[in-house]
Amino acid sequence: MSSTRLLAVDIGNTSTDIALFEHTQLRKHVFLPSTPSTFDRLGPVLNPWQVEGKLDHAILASVVPPLTPLVVNQIEYRLGITPILVEDFKTRLLPLRVDNPETVGVDRVVNCFAAIHLFELPAIVVSLGTATTFEAISAAGEYLGGAIAPGVKISLEALTSRAALLPQIHLEKPSHLIATNSIEQIQSGVYYGALGMIEGMIGRMKSWIGARARVIGTGGISGLFAGETLFDYHEPMLTLKGLELIHRLYCGKPGNPAPAAR
Repeated sequence: MSSTRLLAVDIGNTSTDIALFEHTQLRKHVFLPSTPSTFDRLGPVLNPWQVEGKLDHAILASVVPPLTPLVVNQIEYRLGITPILVEDFKTRLLPLRVDNPETVGVDRVVNCFAAIHLFELPAIVVSLGTATTFEAISAAGEYLGGAIAPGVKISLEALTSRAALLPQIHLEKPSHLIATNSIEQIQSGVYYGALGMIEGMIGRMKSWIGARARVIGTGGISGLFAGETLFDYHEPMLTLKGLELIHRLYCGKPGNPAPAAR
């Protein structure tokens, strides 16, 4: 199904990404912190997009259930459309070869759906956000499982919050691996420690699903590692593009979710 103008919303634990697609192309993108008070600021984002041209459909993925109805209500009130909730049918998007398919985070399912349709298979999706997640996708387009590690920022915050003499430290790649001051030593440990963990996980997963597996990097801080040799592809907007693909390729088919009539 082809949508003229589509609103795609990805509510994550830390931030909410909001995108406007026109004829399958991502035209505009903003992000807001994922807090209840933030969604009062949806109006200044959505109203100009609606003035430019009517938004035909909306689709939403959320891993923060308390925030979902707040966003849905805002979209319905401001745009007069009811968003499709991917959570309601995520287990039907692709084969989930795990113990409890319904417990797989909807953002992870969306990322795998996007990887299957945009890249070669088999594939490994590495998402660097609040958590660092790894998804294994078979050559047949099946989700085989994955792994979850603490996010890089969380690791840094945990360290600095428990050490009284350490200042707040910005997450960035240090200029030297072997640093000569406390701040850069922490940056080095966090950055290269995360890099080594990610490299190690990718190598171990490739030994299981195949050495030719393509590695796709995504997530809010994936750009910090994009200059390394970790990823075959770096697509920071993978979740949003996955939402557009789900709406275009899956929704509206007979028996599948369709935009609610109003």
